[in-house]
Amino acid sequence: MNKKILAVAIPAVLLASNVSAYEVFSSDEGSVEVYGQLRAKLTKDEGKDIKLDDGSSRAGVNATYTVNEYFDVLGAIEYSLADEFKNRYSYIGASGDWGKVTIGKQYLTADDLWGVDNSYFYGGSHIVEGTISGGKHDSSVRYVFENDAFYVDASYAFAEDDANPEVFELFGRVNVAGFDVTAGVSQATQGHAAFDGVPEGELDDFYHTVWVERTFGDLSVGVQYASSKIESDAINMELDRTGYGLALSYGLSEKSSVYGGYEFSEFDVKDAASSVVESDDATLVYLGAVHKFNSFFRVYGEAAYADGTTAGFTNNKNDWTVAAGATADSEMKYAIGARVYW
Repeated sequence: MNKKILAVAIPAVLLASNVSAYEVFSSDEGSVEVYGQLRAKLTKDEGKDIKLDDGSSRAGVNATYTVNEYFDVLGAIEYSLADEFKNRYSYIGASGDWGKVTIGKQYLTADDLWGVDNSYFYGGSHIVEGTISGGKHDSSVRYVFENDAFYVDASYAFAEDDANPEVFELFGRVNVAGFDVTAGVSQATQGHAAFDGVPEGELDDFYHTVWVERTFGDLSVGVQYASSKIESDAINMELDRTGYGLALSYGLSEKSSVYGGYEFSEFDVKDAASSVVESDDATLVYLGAVHKFNSFFRVYGEAAYADGTTAGFTNNKNDWTVAAGATADSEMKYAIGARVYW
């Protein structure tokens, strides 16, 4: 998914209706919209067969009703249309000139804003967030406020007796001399029972990032720094990860554009439980193009070069594992895709 576009457009998405939505009800009291995306993608990794899948198709409903001139209530629900019909998010909330509050199952701030990543397929390797939180939470509260001077986005997710991680995130954006500067922090804590010789304890993930974006005519440029530190209070385990990203996009016309990016990430892990002491890094370069026939249909293609190793970490709430992540040896990857919106 093109997270950079999402990061730029998120205030409008949160405070307005879906661009491609179909309005099924409208009155002075409010409106109801249905929307969706049908996706298809064809990917080819080096040494592997061509793979065709649905590319995370989804559909949902938005509803907004006016209580008075200062206060609206709203609700949203979205389901995956992939192999398994599964709820992606569902929340209710309220909005007004004071901002917007939503509660329920939803994407947390850091994952929704993401950072500088123009890729439809392979980018985002430098954005080391969401390892403990998962980027989405069943029981969370999110607040968004924007005016002409700044943008603020905060999330809090409830632990519920360690059934979920407890998460707090705070991000802000300001414009400085034409540059959009976004910075934020995320603190996620997951309690766990004893397992495989590891005593009962907590995992803690502190993530912070800053990115800067600016548009020069048809050219958009973004740079980002991101860092995460995961620690355990039950055993000697530390996983430090750092990422750097550069993303570019150039509009060839009103409907066509080319994009590219360079990402570098590095990690250092010390884990007494698995006797792992390791450091490594990875490089990813991608280049692609997209053509939007209209607001309802687009096609896109992308090629990427990957080299190096990323850190792997699995969090299953009551146990966790440190292991090698993705490894590539100067490999090329290719993909094409299409989306139909309604």
